[in-house]
Amino acid sequence: MERSCQAQLLAEAAGEPVLIEPEVAIRTRAVVGTELAGLFSFQPLYNVICAEQPEMFD
Repeated sequence: MERSCQAQLLAEAAGEPVLIEPEVAIRTRAVVGTELAGLFSFQPLYNVICAEQPEMFD
């Protein structure tokens, strides 16, 4: 989420955002909006959290 927000702010700082077509948004969501894609994206962050805060699971 942090990277998404950063990308949004950078895009807005570069000028007027260009909206994508609804069909493109729907196709993109079908690829990256699945639970498996979310798990795959979250796994590296989870690994960092586990390494930095192992006491969290006690």
